[in-house]
Amino acid sequence: MRRGWGLGVGLLLASGLAYGCYEGGERDKDPPPGLPGGLCLAPDGFCQEGTCNRNENYCFEASDPCNGFFCGGEERGLCMPTAEGQPSCLCAVGYSNEAYPLYCCPDPGMGEVDEFCLGDDAVTGG
Repeated sequence: MRRGWGLGVGLLLASGLAYGCYEGGERDKDPPPGLPGGLCLAPDGFCQEGTCNRNENYCFEASDPCNGFFCGGEERGLCMPTAEGQPSCLCAVGYSNEAYPLYCCPDPGMGEVDEFCLGDDAVTGG
């Protein structure tokens, strides 16, 4: 009985410390298309929730522009609304959002490899 309780507590702590891009439902996950932080739905660019920024192809909430945008994690940067009410990443030292405006990638020389930041062949992050 004790072993099962200890294992359960360990799993709970591990899942609580694990980083996820989007908190939705019962688990952390990448933001799905049509929801804040995710891509606009094709073909006409609309969102199930929020507003579609058609120029940048993402959904956001006007009342909380940073909902769903995590900039790669708290250690990398924070989302801050712009004066126009759009999400924007303010990256920590050693990270930049030059490659992807809403994701902070490690600067060259940091010794950190991020598959989302490897270029056109990599999957873009949210």
